[in-house]
Amino acid sequence: MIFIGLFLFIALVVMSLNIYNHSNLASIEEYLQKNKCEEYAYSKGSYKAFCSDSFVEIKNSFVVNLDENSNIFKYEDIRNVEINQLNLIINTHKISFKEKEELDKFYKKLQEKINK
Repeated sequence: MIFIGLFLFIALVVMSLNIYNHSNLASIEEYLQKNKCEEYAYSKGSYKAFCSDSFVEIKNSFVVNLDENSNIFKYEDIRNVEINQLNLIINTHKISFKEKEELDKFYKKLQEKINK
């Protein structure tokens, strides 16, 4: 009987954390849509997005505070873009990617946005 109660408690905790995480993701996606971010991807614990005048990285965490968990790079302020292994380095900030294809796609798109 104790094991059934313990199992139900653990299942309840897992379900509530899943629902809470879904609300975090919904608030991040709402922020991206509100700021007219056209193309975005989720990789290595953060959203990376191309907005109308900036490149945005929003880290997903247990408590989403968009002011503290986001890095916004205005296209006109970007001076240096490099690829180092699976990382995109913008000025001095490192943004990690999981797959090389995704990194290359974002690098090319960022170069296009900067050179406009």
